[in-house]
Amino acid sequence: MPSQAEAHTLMRAFNAGRYAEAAQLALAMTRAYPGEVIGWKVLGVALHQMGRADAAVIPMQLAAQLMPGDPEVHSNLAIMLKELGRLTEAETSCRTAIALKPDSAEAYNILGITLQELGRLEEAEAGFRQAITLKPDYPEAHGNLGLALKDLGRLEDAEAFCRQAIALRPGFAAVYSNLGVTLNEAGRLKEAEACYRQAITLKPDFAEAYCNLGKTLADMGRMAEAVTCYQQSTALKPDSAGTHFNLGITLEKLERPDEAEAAYRRAIALKPDYPAAHNNLGNTLSELGRLTEAEASYRRAIELRPEYADAFSNLGGALRELGRLEEAEGCYRRAVALKPEVPHFSYMAELLLPKILPSGASIAAWRDRFRSGINRLEAHEQMLSDPAGKLTPLTFHLAYHNEDDRPIMTELCRLFRSKAPVLNFVAPHLPDWQVPVDRRIRIGFCSQHLTHHTIGKLYQGLLQKMDRSRFEVTLFHTHEAKNDLFRDALNKFADKGVQLPPELLKQQQAMAEERLDVLFYPDIGMSSATYFLAYARLAPVQVVSWGHPDTTGIDTLDYFISSSQIEPDDADEQYSERLIRFSRLPCFYQPPALPRQIPDRAALGLPESGTLYGCPQSLFKIHPDFDAVLAEIAEGDPTGHIVMIEGSVPSWTELLKKRWADTYPLLNERVLFLPRQPTEGFMALLAHFDLLLDPVHFGSGNTLYEAMAYGTPIVTWPGRFMRGRIVAGAYRQMGLDGAPVATSMADYAPLALALGRDHEQRMRLRQKLQAASGRLFSDMGAVHEFEQFFIAAVDTAGRGEKLAAGWQPDNNPGNGCSNNTEQRSN
Repeated sequence: MPSQAEAHTLMRAFNAGRYAEAAQLALAMTRAYPGEVIGWKVLGVALHQMGRADAAVIPMQLAAQLMPGDPEVHSNLAIMLKELGRLTEAETSCRTAIALKPDSAEAYNILGITLQELGRLEEAEAGFRQAITLKPDYPEAHGNLGLALKDLGRLEDAEAFCRQAIALRPGFAAVYSNLGVTLNEAGRLKEAEACYRQAITLKPDFAEAYCNLGKTLADMGRMAEAVTCYQQSTALKPDSAGTHFNLGITLEKLERPDEAEAAYRRAIALKPDYPAAHNNLGNTLSELGRLTEAEASYRRAIELRPEYADAFSNLGGALRELGRLEEAEGCYRRAVALKPEVPHFSYMAELLLPKILPSGASIAAWRDRFRSGINRLEAHEQMLSDPAGKLTPLTFHLAYHNEDDRPIMTELCRLFRSKAPVLNFVAPHLPDWQVPVDRRIRIGFCSQHLTHHTIGKLYQGLLQKMDRSRFEVTLFHTHEAKNDLFRDALNKFADKGVQLPPELLKQQQAMAEERLDVLFYPDIGMSSATYFLAYARLAPVQVVSWGHPDTTGIDTLDYFISSSQIEPDDADEQYSERLIRFSRLPCFYQPPALPRQIPDRAALGLPESGTLYGCPQSLFKIHPDFDAVLAEIAEGDPTGHIVMIEGSVPSWTELLKKRWADTYPLLNERVLFLPRQPTEGFMALLAHFDLLLDPVHFGSGNTLYEAMAYGTPIVTWPGRFMRGRIVAGAYRQMGLDGAPVATSMADYAPLALALGRDHEQRMRLRQKLQAASGRLFSDMGAVHEFEQFFIAAVDTAGRGEKLAAGWQPDNNPGNGCSNNTEQRSN
C-alpha cells in the first residue's frame, strides 16, 4: 500500500493540473503497488486529460477490476470508451455506474451522450431528462438535451433547453455553439452567427465554433468568410477531417476546384474511410475534367458505403461524360433501387442523352428513348419538391440533333407541371398588375451566365445602351453563377443586381419581390436553375431569346425573340412561344478587344505552312452529318489543316475520334486538336485561320462576332433551323455580296476548298468583311427594336393579350421608340 506521503504527492500534482507529472507518479505507483486502485485510477484520468484516451482505457479498466463497486471509475471509463468510438462498451459502463449509484446525474448525462451517438435519440432524451431531474441546475445536461432535441427535429424545445443551460452558466461557450447549430437548422442564420461569435469570444481557441460559424456563413452565401472560418478551425484543430471536408465544399462553391481537391484529400488522409469525402472529391475531379480519377473516387465511396445512392448517381454522371452510357444508366438504376423515394434518380436514368453523338443513325433511337422516358416518368406517383436543385440540364443536347424539338419540349413541360407543384408559382403582384404609368417599365434579366461567358458578351451592349429613362433593369444571377469582374461590370449597367438563393421557392419569392413588368431570359436550357424558374409566372410578360437557340416548350414563356435574318419562313411552328422576328440580329455586340501582339503560327501550335481551316467550336456541335464534309475538305486539300479545339471534357475529344475511326479515319490523321485557349490566345487563332468552317445544323454564335473583328471568312450552309443559319443571317445584315454561303450541304466542301486554294480571293473577302462589320457591331438598331418590343408587349399584356403573330418592330433604327410611344397613347 502506498504511503500517505506518496498518495499526497500524487494527488497534489493531479489536482494542480500537472497531468504529465501525475501520470509519471501514478505509473511508478502501479509498478510498486499493482494491486492498489489509486495508481491505476489517477493514471487513467491523467492520461485522458492529456488527450490520450487510447492509453487511458487500460489503466481505468484495471481500476474497475480492482474496485468494481466504484461508480466514478465506471463513469470515467465510459467517457474514455465513448471518445474512442467503442459506444456499446461505453453504454455498459454507464449502466454499471448507474446501478451502483442511481442518483448519479453525471452518469445519466454520459449515458445520454453515448446513446445519442448510437442514434438512439429517444433513449438519449430520457437519459438527459433523468440527469436534470436529479440535478436541476446541471447546465451540461440541459445543453446536451437541447442537442438531442435538435437531432429529433424539435427545434423550439431544443432552443429552450440551450438557453436554460446558458442561464445556468452564462459563460458556457459550448452551449452557445450548440444553440447556434439549432438556430441554423431553424433558418435563423443571423442569430446563429451571433451565437457562434459569442462562443468564440468566450473561448477564442474553440475550433468547433469556428467550423459551425463557417457553415452558417456558407448557408448565408458569404463563402469567402466561411473559408476564413474553416481555415481558422483547421489551424486550431488540424486533425478534424470534417472541417477539411466542409472547407472543400465551400471552395467548390467559390469555383476554386484545385483548393477544394486539396481539402478533400486532406480529409481523406485524416480519415481514409470517409465515403462522403471520396464522393465530393469525385465531384471536384469531374468539374476539373479528370473523369477517370473521378470514377475511381466514386467507386471508392461506394466500396466504403455500398448503399450510397448519391455516389452511384454521381458515378453515372461521370460515365455519361465518358460516353459509357449503358454503364451510366446502370448506376442511375442502382441509385433508384437504393433510394426509390428519391425521384430525381429516375429522371437522370430515363432522360439520358449522349454528349457526343455516336452516329447519325443513333439520333432517332436516343430521341425515342427520351420520349419513352417521359412517358414512364408520367406514370410515376412520386412528386418533385425542388427539381432545380437536383436535376442537371436534361434537354441541352437535343438542340444538336437537327430535329424539331417542340413536341418533346412541350411533353416535358407537361411532365414537370404535373410532378412539381412548386413550379406553378405566381407572383403576388400579378392579379392587380396594371400597365406602368408615371414610372419606368421594370425589366428583369435572369441567367446563370451574365458573366465572362458567351451570354454575358451577347447582352453586355444591350444592358449598357437601353434607355434608362424608360426602363428599370434588374439582373438576377442564379446561385451557381460565377462571381467575376465581367459580372460586376454588368451589374453597374443595371439598376440592381440580385444574387438568387439556392432553393427554387426562395428564388421565385426573391424575383417576385421586384414586381416585374417583363422577365427576360437570355438563355434557357444551359442551366437547371433558369429552366425551372421559367415555369413560374413572375411577370405579365415573359421572354426568352437565342442564348440557347431552341424552343423551351414552357407554357409560361410568352415570346421568343429572334430575327427575320435567321429564321426560315415556317419557323413559327418550331416554337411553343410566340416568335418575334426583329429585322436585325437581336444583339448589340461591341467589337472585341484584339491582342496587341499576335504570336506566330508555331507559337500557337499551328503548322507553319498550308491553309488553315479553323473549326474552333464546342465538339458537341460536330454533327455526324458534318463528318463527311470535313473528310471531303481533308481529302481535297492534302497540304491544308483542319484545326479544332479540344473538348472542355477531355473524353469528348476521344469520343469524337472514336466516331471518326469507324466512319472517316482520315480525319484522325488530318484534324489538329489544340488545347483550350484563353481569350487572347483564341483571338490570335482567329487571326491566323485562313477561313472558318461553320458546323452544319448548329453553327457559330459568339465566334461569328469575334471572327468578324479580323474579317476571317466563315463558310456556312443555312439549314432547317435558326441555330444553323446565324452566320448566313449576319452576312445578309452586313449586305455582303459574294458571301461564302453554300446552297446545299453537298456544295459546302467544294466552296471551302475553292476559298482555301485562292489566297487573293480570301484577302479580298477579308477586306469586304472588315469594311461591312460596322453593320454587325454596336447595332443600336437592335437596341431600339428591343425597346419597342418591351413597350408593345407590356401594353398588350395590359389588355390581357399577346402581340399578334407576325408582329415586328419598326425597322428604322433611327426612329427609336416613337412608333411604340404613339401606340401607348392610343
